Amino acid sequence: MTPTGTRVAVAVSVALLGAGALGCGVVSKAKQAVSNVSALSDVADKLGKSSKLTYTAAYKLDDGSTAQVVQQPPNAAYLGKSGRFVLTDESLLWCTTAAKKTTCQRKANTNKVTASAEQSQYLTAVAGGGFVSTPMAVGVLTAAAIVPGVKIDESTQKIAGLSSTCLHVTNIPNNDNHPGDVSAKEFTTCVADNGVLTKFTGLGTDGKKAGVTMTTFGASVDHNAFKAPAGAKITDVQSLDAPN
Repeated sequence: MTPTGTRVAVAVSVALLGAGALGCGVVSKAKQAVSNVSALSDVADKLGKSSKLTYTAAYKLDDGSTAQVVQQPPNAAYLGKSGRFVLTDESLLWCTTAAKKTTCQRKANTNKVTASAEQSQYLTAVAGGGFVSTPMAVGVLTAAAIVPGVKIDESTQKIAGLSSTCLHVTNIPNNDNHPGDVSAKEFTTCVADNGVLTKFTGLGTDGKKAGVTMTTFGASVDHNAFKAPAGAKITDVQSLDAPN
């Protein structure tokens, strides 16, 4: 079973066991949770396919900026307005551009790290706070699936020429323990039949919207995306600095 499949199975188990332990009063909530997980499972299975694809996808962020994802397993590159973050079998590369000068940190990929939600801080640093990658979308969907009362509606759209399944998640409860914090009020995730993320938009409790929408998709890559930009100053490090 894949890691995503494992998370889904655990979520179903929690919902069902919770219903048995607490009695009939939560059966309807448990059924809703199971329904949510079922919808998630279908989309998560599609998302899992994308890790094996070779492709280039361009996205437009809600703030008007653009970003690009270039993948040729095991290599993946995320290019944005402020730099790039690259994972290859040999190294992790984080490049930032300021005052027309590009500097990069390069770390040996001794643990054979691949793209995951754990790198979200670097993707935000290079592409902006509204950027969402496929692994990040999986994490958000997985977390939302078992929140009591959350509603998930399914639809289809064609985005950048790709037929996509979309999940619109609403009725997300506020965090009563931290009422002043901004959190997601609702969001929509769209995934193409080939597993590539085509859209993610979220509305915060502060009324602000953020997300990405795919604009173009192709099955070829420019291998220069997996390298530092020409003229960049590269420093080899033991570990990458955390973005500010």
